[in-house]
Formats: sequence, structure tokens, C-alpha cells
Amino acid sequence: MTSAKRNKNIFIINFVCSGNSCRSPMAEGLLKKMLYDKYKDKVKIHSSGTLGINNNPATLNAIAVAQEKGIDISSHRSKGLTLEQMAEADLIFALAENHFEYMLTYFPEYQENVFLLKSFATGSDRPFRLSIDDPIGQSMRVYRRVINEIEKELIRIQPFLEQLIDGKLCL
Repeated sequence: MTSAKRNKNIFIINFVCSGNSCRSPMAEGLLKKMLYDKYKDKVKIHSSGTLGINNNPATLNAIAVAQEKGIDISSHRSKGLTLEQMAEADLIFALAENHFEYMLTYFPEYQENVFLLKSFATGSDRPFRLSIDDPIGQSMRVYRRVINEIEKELIRIQPFLEQLIDGKLCL
């Protein structure tokens, strides 16, 4: 993480998937629910997509499974990933390996801030697949599995995120 970034008062986290209509809006909503009560003035959480799609809503199934978790993403509108988003973010979480590779290819100057969600803060290589499947066009059962997988990872990394936001830990 560059020192210039850490001089600002707001810690910015961005989740990246393909179209910014399923996985990343669900991750954004979940993490906001987890952190905003304690860190609303210290953290901003966003999401975007590598396909460059702008202003589309989250899918109906994403909205529905998020609602089951007490999260309202019905006003979400997709945003394509931009250089500005890469530059401002302290942490960028790729939800699949292809998103991670995309960011390393097109934004190599920000590679120190880009992580696969499932490999962040593990302390070692994890022995399973690191991508979270894209549920678009799938059943509610698949969407539930995906949001539960994202939630499990966010719960796992929450203590690390809180230490980073509090400035007690550096990447």
C-alpha cells in the first residue's frame, strides 16, 4: 500500500467481479452491514466490474438473497472498473481468478492492493479453488450458496480489515 494512500482519513475497499450485478454488489452490501456501524466515518465500500457495464441493476436473485441477509441492494447500479477506482482504493478484492488477472494485467501499478478475496490474510496458500462462481442466470439455491460463501470469507477477514482500518496493521 502506498504511503500517499494511507495519509487520507477514509479507508476504501472495492469488490470486483465481471458485470457488477451479482457477486460484487452482494459482497459490498454484506461488508457494509458488518463494518458501517463501527466504521461509517472511516471506511467506504464500493464494487465494480471488469466488463465495463454501467447503470444496470443488481439481478433479481442477488437482490432477493441479499434481502434474506437483511441487506438492501435494490438501488445498486453497476459500474465498470476504472483507473480512478483502482487509484483510490486501499484494498481491491477480486471475487474470481480472472478478475484478479485482469487487474494485474491492466492496472499493474496497483498490484500491491489487489487480492483474491479467498486468499486474503490466509498466511499460506489455500488448498482449494480460489474463485467464487458467477451465479448469473442460475437458481436461487446457487445464489444462496454464493452469498454464503462470500459471507464466510468476509467474516474470516473482518478482524484483519478492522486492524487495517484502525491503522494497527499494514499490508
